[in-house]
Amino acid sequence: MLATEEPLPDPSAWWFGTPEEVTHRGGRGVGVRPEDVDEHIALWAVTRHHPSSPNQLVFGLDPGPRPGCAFFADGVLLGQHTADSLEDTLNLMIRMVEWMAPLTVLVRVGHGSPAHRDQLINEAIAAGYHVEEVNEYRTSAGGSRHAHGSSAVKIAMLAGKPVHEQRQHAPSLGELRNLQRISRQRSKGRLTISLQAARAVSEGRCTLEEALEDAGYDSS
Repeated sequence: MLATEEPLPDPSAWWFGTPEEVTHRGGRGVGVRPEDVDEHIALWAVTRHHPSSPNQLVFGLDPGPRPGCAFFADGVLLGQHTADSLEDTLNLMIRMVEWMAPLTVLVRVGHGSPAHRDQLINEAIAAGYHVEEVNEYRTSAGGSRHAHGSSAVKIAMLAGKPVHEQRQHAPSLGELRNLQRISRQRSKGRLTISLQAARAVSEGRCTLEEALEDAGYDSS
């Protein structure tokens, strides 16, 4: 921690401050806001290993309520990550593109979890990225949280079918009823989420666990 006018102990070192402080001090400062500190540090940790603008930035996405993400710059793996939500995934991609300024962006999305897959595809197309849908056969790395990131790495390395148009996905009543059935199982028969909540889960706006909590279920 440094006072406002205190000199940097190492002018060649990376440092973090508000955008105003970075403008004032110069050097290798990274401008952040308090609410975005964690995200900016994560982005800096990834992009510092590839300081120049790449020709192509490739994202591999393993779709689901908490998507797995992998990032390649000109064929070099920069990192992998399991996001907390679809929104976090999309924000991370947008920030990385802003930071790295690649010539082209390719987003490869696994074909599983259709509702989450189609939402990721639609948002990526809306952002102006090239999109491919990849057959996930043999990319699954298991059931742990961290396995989604490993699957995303494999997805990013496989050529897929180009997708040029956004998709319409309306969950069927059968899909929603099935989510309600699963909610009864997860809550040990204590409650059933509403059709509206089931639709939110199907569209990737929340997880089943979050829908159960909103409905009053306490797993503890």
